[in-house]
Amino acid sequence: MRFFFFGLLRDKDVLELVIDRPLPVRAFPRARLGDARLVRLRDETSPMLVRNPGAWVPGVIVEGLAEADRERIHFFESLEYEPCTVEVEPLEGGRVEALAFAATARTAHDDEEWRFEDWVARYKTQDLRETELWMAFFGHLEIAEADRRWDEALAAGRSIEDLVREVRGAPDLTRS
Repeated sequence: MRFFFFGLLRDKDVLELVIDRPLPVRAFPRARLGDARLVRLRDETSPMLVRNPGAWVPGVIVEGLAEADRERIHFFESLEYEPCTVEVEPLEGGRVEALAFAATARTAHDDEEWRFEDWVARYKTQDLRETELWMAFFGHLEIAEADRRWDEALAAGRSIEDLVREVRGAPDLTRS
């Protein structure tokens, strides 16, 4: 299975947290998606693709992920994104199809440009912690329930670490 990652999953540390295993040390081939640009999701640190003729979105191609990895990636992306097939150009030439996650029609965004390098410098550390929290829900809660508990924790001022410990220590809550 081939993926094109242009946002947070482009970062090896985030991807390893999401799929819950280390990845090979080798670099993933760089690629670009045409006629698009990245803007920031409203009130988030993540990007979304918007149509922009003549522009290019940089990213990486990741292959060799298992179905279990795809399930975990879908859980990570599921609230604001949905899978779609895109045609990307690897920097070494050619064109290939890959699975990417595009924002849903109901996802709001600002017109502020999103750049991977800026995200690394400003938000990566925070987003690694949030990714760990979100993925702690995988296998324990359905997506809607995870989202509800996430929002409740934030509203109550609970620490991310406390919620991670609670969820990881809890029995499987989706089954009797």
